[in-house]
Amino acid sequence: MRDVALTPPQCPATEAPGPYFQKAFFHDGYFKSLKQVVHFYNTRDKYAYPETSGHCPKGTTEKVDCWPMPEVRNNIDMTSGNLGLTDEEENQIVAFLQTLSDGFTRPYLNSDTYTGACMKGGSATTQGNEHLIPTPLLPACASAICGVAPVPSPSIP
Repeated sequence: MRDVALTPPQCPATEAPGPYFQKAFFHDGYFKSLKQVVHFYNTRDKYAYPETSGHCPKGTTEKVDCWPMPEVRNNIDMTSGNLGLTDEEENQIVAFLQTLSDGFTRPYLNSDTYTGACMKGGSATTQGNEHLIPTPLLPACASAICGVAPVPSPSIP
């Protein structure tokens, strides 16, 4: 998952109801929210049923207290699935995940915008300089990171 805390611009082709780039998660789009993803990893083994999706036993709710059998059993990661987290702890994990970003910032608000007319004369380094769009300011650095000097690289033999 990438930049889960960012909200995409609203437009008919990519309209999203929440602060996610994705409308769905995982290869088949089974999960529609980070909360569902976290709940799955917390309860997958606790509420496992030998049923296919859409056929949970009566009295259970799929994605809440019923998880259909996996498509491929060999793909199951046995290190998670019954973590014993409370609903509040699941929500705290979701809140944390929503703060994550890879730090990628587009240098221009609209990189497809024409920035100025071609000018005759001069050199390639000076043509059109008076028409350049300034680069927007980058987001502030986290205080826990900004005051830390980079680790020196080992010398190359």
